[in-house]
Amino acid sequence: MGAERLSSTENQAEKDRIRKRRIFFLDIENYAGKAVIGPDDVEAVRESIDRQFRPGDADMIVVGTSHTNNFLCAALSWKGPRHVLRRGRDGADLALLASIGEYRLDAFAEVLVMSGDGIFADKAAELVAQGVRVTVVSRPGSLSWRLVASAPHMLAA
Repeated sequence: MGAERLSSTENQAEKDRIRKRRIFFLDIENYAGKAVIGPDDVEAVRESIDRQFRPGDADMIVVGTSHTNNFLCAALSWKGPRHVLRRGRDGADLALLASIGEYRLDAFAEVLVMSGDGIFADKAAELVAQGVRVTVVSRPGSLSWRLVASAPHMLAA
């Protein structure tokens, strides 16, 4: 017996589901507005994202941190997302930028950059030029004007 074949309707539904996937690149320290985060901060960020975006099973979340303690806190407090770490100044940003290169972003309906840091401006502009929908989510006081100029969609955290 061979593998079951999907009907054309089921096949189209699966393609539509895949196209509706989103990927979130979250600088949790920036989003929380703190250099040092604790379990309560991680929970508050997770609840905020759940409330505002309602991530589904097909969505992916990548959480970046710049300190080992923040990495451990985030990874132990929020299971499910991929957690990336790069120590030092702009570490979370650099870890997230490196991870962005590991995904076929054209396979996602939307890429959400959850940081206001200008370091993401060039990558956001590049993705927009490739036809990828990029949405920046940031606390208003942390939003770089370079990032505003590079991504057409903005939301307040």
